[in-house]
Amino acid sequence: MKWSGFLVGGLLGAAATVYVSRKQPGAVSWAATAMSDVFSTATRKSVSKMMGNAVKDQAVALSPKHLGDTAAKSEAAWEQIEAIVNSDPQLKKEANKIKAESSSVRH
Repeated sequence: MKWSGFLVGGLLGAAATVYVSRKQPGAVSWAATAMSDVFSTATRKSVSKMMGNAVKDQAVALSPKHLGDTAAKSEAAWEQIEAIVNSDPQLKKEANKIKAESSSVRH
């Protein structure tokens, strides 16, 4: 858009506003209020959409990824934990105590 077209349009809009305001003084106020409401609604919708997308994207990024080898990795991790617990008698005693307490609470 050329500047001259923008300026001519602005002048025509200003002239139309002056003309309408002389004929019907409340019309300009009503139009301004209506336009304000339209822009408020559009702004609110776009902000909520952007925020919704941002929250959704963040949740997707933070969610755990399920891969085909997850079960194998989990099993290996539990085996490693069991080996660590079995290597220390005091830790094994404490783990068995916790296991016994948790099973008695469930029943």
